[in-house]
Amino acid sequence: MKKLFFPLGVLLTVGALLVVFYKSNKVKVFVVEERPIKKVVYASGYVKPVNYVVVKSEVSGYIQEIRVKEGDKVKKGQILAVIDPGPVLASLKEAEERLKLVRERLREDSDYRKSLQEQVDITKRNMEQAQRYLERRKNLSERGLIPKEQYEEAKRSYENAKSEYQRALAVYEDAITSLKSEEKTLYANKEKIKREIERYYIRSPVDGIVLNRYVEVGDYVNYMSDNKLFSIGNEKDKEVVLNVDEEYASMIKRGMKVFLSLDIYPDKVFEGTVKLVKEELDRNKKTLEVRASAPLPAEVPAGATVEANILVEEKKALVIPISAYKDGYVYKYERVRKVKVPVKVGSQVDGYIEIIEGLKKGDKVIVE
Repeated sequence: MKKLFFPLGVLLTVGALLVVFYKSNKVKVFVVEERPIKKVVYASGYVKPVNYVVVKSEVSGYIQEIRVKEGDKVKKGQILAVIDPGPVLASLKEAEERLKLVRERLREDSDYRKSLQEQVDITKRNMEQAQRYLERRKNLSERGLIPKEQYEEAKRSYENAKSEYQRALAVYEDAITSLKSEEKTLYANKEKIKREIERYYIRSPVDGIVLNRYVEVGDYVNYMSDNKLFSIGNEKDKEVVLNVDEEYASMIKRGMKVFLSLDIYPDKVFEGTVKLVKEELDRNKKTLEVRASAPLPAEVPAGATVEANILVEEKKALVIPISAYKDGYVYKYERVRKVKVPVKVGSQVDGYIEIIEGLKKGDKVIVE
């Protein structure tokens, strides 16, 4: 991209040149006028989303699949990549098999449950039979037809049968309770493993656009280290990151106007505002980071190259062609006379120089 201006430039509108005669010779004379002058500092940079998130992995493993590329629009919850969940899938299969076995045993018609129930039924029948026998012995004993010892023996037999039934019933109930508890634990474990597997599916936490992809299929990701996978940004809200040469860093202030030019819009200049000036220079690049906001079109992609002019000063000033100035002096055309006048100058650009002292509006200077 062609620079809009020099690193420190001056935007101005200059006056016209006149031709006069001095000692029968034609000379060019410039009429000094007060003109608007804008001092700008050149900077370059790129477009960046205001809000973006870095997507990281919560698990370790090899990247099995990548489903997006840089520049893709994504929705919240959309799968971006898959880390191989093989070892965890094996654990899930084992948990599901154990849960299936327990649920099989809990079925009313399962062999395991039938076996437990059969013991309850047998001991219950034995207890009921012993109870009937006891009642007959009791009746005969009360009528004095049998010795009391036979009644006591029948009573002991009944108590033993009753105890056997209660034990069988307790075993049945304990077994079912234990199975139900195991089922609950196994189900919770299975769901936990499923949630763990879900972590191997990397999803976008926000709606936005894929700004960066840091991994490739086959890469190993360690969740204990720096494991950036993607960065996702809001495509609507953008800012411009600019780098200003350290020579001009002290001139940049928050709130200054900035004029932006982008390759994708070669015929447009966007006006923005400096919203942040970093406090420290980048010692490696010897630049100062500046951030600006501007109403950029939604189509401008993140990362687009930007060149800018930051307006550091705007005032009215006297200017003359550089060719009229030499070693601190100019020649003023005054009543057909050539008068050497000392001047104090300021910024210069595009063949013109600012006059700070020594000339006034309306003066005519000779241009070599």
